[in-house]
Amino acid sequence: MKIKALGMALLGASLLAACGGDPAPAQPEPEQLPPSSFGQLSMLKPGELGTIEQKLKVNIVNIGYAATSPGQVTGARDLNFSSLRQELPATYKTINRYPSFYGNNELTGNNFTFDYNYVTAPKSFEDEFFAFLASSGKEDSLEKDGLTYLNIAAAAYNCQSADTTKVLKVLDRRPADLTPLYACPEPAGNIAREITGNWEVDGAAVEKWLGDNASKLGIDPTQHTVFLINWYGRPDFKFHSYSHERAESVESDTKLDFGQRSSRRTVAWGGTPSENQASARRIWFYDQSANPDFWTNAWNVSNGDLDGDKVYDKRMLPVWEYGTRKASYAYGEKISADLGKVVRYVAVDLLFTPSALYRVALTPPDMPEHINVDLALEQGADAPVSASVIKPQLVEERLKVLNPFVKWSTSLRETALDGDVADAYKCFFPLPTDDACSPDYADPEGERFFQLAQAEIRQRAQAAPGQYQLTNYLFNDTNAKTPNQGLLGQAISDGVTGTQTLTLNFLTPGLSTAGYGFTDTVVHESGHHLSQSHPHDGYDSERDEDFGPSGDTAFVDVGDEVHSVMSYNNLSKTFGQFNLDAQYRYLTTAYLTNSNAILQLVRNSAKVPDVRGTVQQADQTFLLAQNAYQQRHYLDAADLAHRGYQQVLGAARAAGVPVEGYKWYDRIGQLSTEPLRVARKVNHMRPVKGPVQRPEETSAQREKRLAP
Repeated sequence: MKIKALGMALLGASLLAACGGDPAPAQPEPEQLPPSSFGQLSMLKPGELGTIEQKLKVNIVNIGYAATSPGQVTGARDLNFSSLRQELPATYKTINRYPSFYGNNELTGNNFTFDYNYVTAPKSFEDEFFAFLASSGKEDSLEKDGLTYLNIAAAAYNCQSADTTKVLKVLDRRPADLTPLYACPEPAGNIAREITGNWEVDGAAVEKWLGDNASKLGIDPTQHTVFLINWYGRPDFKFHSYSHERAESVESDTKLDFGQRSSRRTVAWGGTPSENQASARRIWFYDQSANPDFWTNAWNVSNGDLDGDKVYDKRMLPVWEYGTRKASYAYGEKISADLGKVVRYVAVDLLFTPSALYRVALTPPDMPEHINVDLALEQGADAPVSASVIKPQLVEERLKVLNPFVKWSTSLRETALDGDVADAYKCFFPLPTDDACSPDYADPEGERFFQLAQAEIRQRAQAAPGQYQLTNYLFNDTNAKTPNQGLLGQAISDGVTGTQTLTLNFLTPGLSTAGYGFTDTVVHESGHHLSQSHPHDGYDSERDEDFGPSGDTAFVDVGDEVHSVMSYNNLSKTFGQFNLDAQYRYLTTAYLTNSNAILQLVRNSAKVPDVRGTVQQADQTFLLAQNAYQQRHYLDAADLAHRGYQQVLGAARAAGVPVEGYKWYDRIGQLSTEPLRVARKVNHMRPVKGPVQRPEETSAQREKRLAP
């Protein structure tokens, strides 16, 4: 019956054709793609670096600085946006810093063009803001015996000395108070004016107020915004600083509140993470009218060399020092250029668009889907129980925000600090009488221990092949004689390719007394391992300049005055908004780059036709990721990029294409007695040309971190 109907239909078509009727339209031939072609793709480019270009709006807001009147000479304390603009970068290309030490710069694929929006707050906004400062703080100075007791930096400014044994007077208000007050009996003659009070305002509360009221200035607080604040010169001015006594400043193991410390009063703050990433705020404020901070040595207007390296160190002095004719290091300087330097090096380079320390991909191109935080606790003789120094689940909880798309787990193994491990450990901090280090290996980098760790990590990886082992060695050393000098930890590379390998974390009797445990240190060092840099050292891509808090960029220590466990001031135990933004951007392009690498493997295996349909779908997923990225929905962008990557990887493996991750422990050998001169290194924190490996911590930074 069906055959007969088909025959009649064909006959009807023939008759119509014979009578001049229109024939049935011909069906188009399916597109014949070459066997090596995936078809038209928008985002995926086999074998290429995944790149996203973003035009990033940066708001720069003046609250309280006098602007230069038309036709007038710019005064030393005037904020002239034209002068400030000359200091700012037009673009930024982020790099993987450690891999870049070993050759050409390794780009992450996160490229930015900046659109600066300059805003001067009207007087009504200024009045409202400074009224908030005046009403929400408290006076923390104290008068006694004719002296005004202040925080350490304010008193040091008055005396031009932080010496508490010969110059400053110390007042302990309560036996358990971690915030002693300090007085200067005889103020120095070269300061512009004496600080006579210390009105303390909570830094996070100020950040919140600015975010809540930014719309009054036409500013969207989800955009990257710097507030430049000057209270000085108004009739309601108070000598003031920003305090940070809250849960985030409490050490996780010892419960010491670092926020109480006098040295932790700041001139800046921002980066508090948002619970809802879709509406995350991106605010950092900087107040040069605040009492000078201890962290950047801004109190010191007398000495050129702050860290003892015989090089002048640029610092940003209190606003009232600009325009002075006294013997101050602000003499002849103008504040507009200095504020431009702060915006460039701190806000843009270190906070808003920082470069990654290590590759976020970990094991390219087969990026991990399960990360195990492997805690190897090496217990010294009579060391306290592990529960008092490390909280494994808290470590995992704080780390997993850096990649919430994969599975996380934690393992803790506890062994005695003895035998080969103890001998290798002594090579890090050898006593003058020690002969523990083998002469057969160059050991300044801990090569002997590295060999032991390499073998152990290989074994653990083979035992759990579906996991990435984020290995942290925790040395709970109870020997008070160990010359650790206060070092808390290091994130170690392979010494050959700049690939992250493991972290080292130290606890000594001295560090325990100073208030430290392992939990916060492990989160910090693991943050490095997963790509995060310090907010006080980084890279400026336009100038191809690697810089830290010394020399011409000594002031960048103010980058630590932000919500971030990567800071040195111990005021935050979790990753801040700027950490999260950067991490999700790195992940987005890393998933794109490694998908491209897998597509090249597919092409090399002649399996393109088997995966073409899935690749087209994945390309659309990556297009959605890019759209979310452009809207600054970086978490959503990374989530979508992860899904696109899984689509590509799954299709490749289903087609029989082998995809293997890079395993550093199987790819490098032992170091010889000849020192390797592959990585570019310096032993200081001054700015230099090109990415360079620097010390984990200088003695000047350590002194600040341990300060009361």
